[in-house]
Amino acid sequence: MYARSAEIRCYFDRFADKYKLRKYIKLNHQVSGAFWNEERGGYQVEVTDVKSGSIVHDYCHFFINATGVLNAWKWPDIPGLEEFGGPKLHTARWDSKVDLTGKHVGLIGNGCVVILYISKNI
Repeated sequence: MYARSAEIRCYFDRFADKYKLRKYIKLNHQVSGAFWNEERGGYQVEVTDVKSGSIVHDYCHFFINATGVLNAWKWPDIPGLEEFGGPKLHTARWDSKVDLTGKHVGLIGNGCVVILYISKNI
C-alpha cells in the first residue's frame, strides 16, 4: 500500500540525477536556523557543517521544511523492551532481511512504528 524506503530512495536518486541536483546537495550539514526576512521577502538561512562546526549564511525565496524526523530516532520508553529476546525493527532503521512470514507480529505506535516479532514456535 505504501512505498518502501528503497523505492523512495530510488525515486530521489533518479530525480536528483535527471535534474542535475547533486551539486546542490550537502551531506553532513544541518539547517540550524531559518528566519523570514520581511524586507527581502525571503528566508535568511543558517547552515552548520556538523563535522567542522562552520556556519554558512544564505538566502532563499522558498524554504521547504524537510527536517527528517527519523534521523534522530530512538526506541520508545517501554518497560522490558531491553529484555525482549526477539528482533526489534523500527521504521527509521528497517532491516529488510528480516522475514516476518508466518510470525506473530506486534506493532507499537503510529507513524514511527516499532515492530517486535515472536516465532509461532514460542
